[in-house]
Amino acid sequence: MPEISIKENCGNSPRKQFLSDFYVAFAERDEEAILSMLTDDVQLVMIGEKTLDGRQSVVDSIDLFTEGISEITVDNIITNGDTAAVNGIITADSGVTHAFCEVFKFEGHTKDAPIRSIDSYVIEMI
Repeated sequence: MPEISIKENCGNSPRKQFLSDFYVAFAERDEEAILSMLTDDVQLVMIGEKTLDGRQSVVDSIDLFTEGISEITVDNIITNGDTAAVNGIITADSGVTHAFCEVFKFEGHTKDAPIRSIDSYVIEMI
C-alpha cells in the first residue's frame, strides 16, 4: 500500500476533503471510488500529452504508473466555487518522482458535486 501524506490544512472544508479522498483512491487504485467522483463525460487533459474523455478512460489512466506508486504527497488544495487546484509529489515504486499540479472543475458548487474536468501538469523531477 502506498504512503499517502496530505498536509493538515488540506482537509478543512468538504471540497478539500473530497479531493483528499480522490488522491487516496488514486494511490490505492480504488476504481469504484474514483468512478463515483467523476461525471460520465469527465475530461482529463494531460497537458502536452493527450486528452482522455469519459470516466473509464480517466480510471484507466491509473495504469500510467504501471510500476506502482510508493508515495503521494499533497502539499496544497486550493478551492474556490466550482474550481480547485492541487499540487504535490508522486513517487513511483522505481524511485522516479514527479511533481504535479492539477486543476479541477466540478459539475456544481455543492460539496459532493462530481469532477467534470481535470487539467493535469506533471513534470519528472531529476
